[in-house]
Amino acid sequence: MKKQLNRYKFEKISNMMTKEFGKIAKGEENAYAMLFAPMEGNLLKLHRENPDRNGRRAIEAIHVCLLLVDGYLTDTEYDLNGYRTPENEAFVNGLLMSFDPFTNDEVREAAAGYWDLTSPSDLRSYFREPVLCLLRIEKSIALWTEEGGANGYFAYLEQTIGAVTPRDLKMNFSVQVKQQP
Repeated sequence: MKKQLNRYKFEKISNMMTKEFGKIAKGEENAYAMLFAPMEGNLLKLHRENPDRNGRRAIEAIHVCLLLVDGYLTDTEYDLNGYRTPENEAFVNGLLMSFDPFTNDEVREAAAGYWDLTSPSDLRSYFREPVLCLLRIEKSIALWTEEGGANGYFAYLEQTIGAVTPRDLKMNFSVQVKQQP
């Protein structure tokens, strides 16, 4: 049975995940570049396809992704009806395709060589980096939306990664290698 979700929990998932996983320290973003690249590249490609997909919709998509990850980690299936909308669904899919082994078969195949996706501790370790990146992207969207309006974040992405982001709809991904003890 799916767990009912209220607007408050939907809006506060970022705070909850920040408490659980922490956040990327200012100036430490380069350590996460291998995952930022497909996440932000996929968002940019989807915005190019439909400029009505704005920062607000991207933040909604991040919240959906964080709830899905929380569900994987707590073995909870949230009822996301009303939160996954036609306006944000492309962003949800683009973000999930960049890191989620339960959405993207290529990610699952690549991750299987390093991670036991049935182990709660491996699952938590695997999702740590994507959660940190999603939280950082959300902060960036909020900043650039304040600076440049509803599409300010995407204008920023065009200036920074636009020249190296192909003009196609192929969703890219990255899989982190498990650190050996």
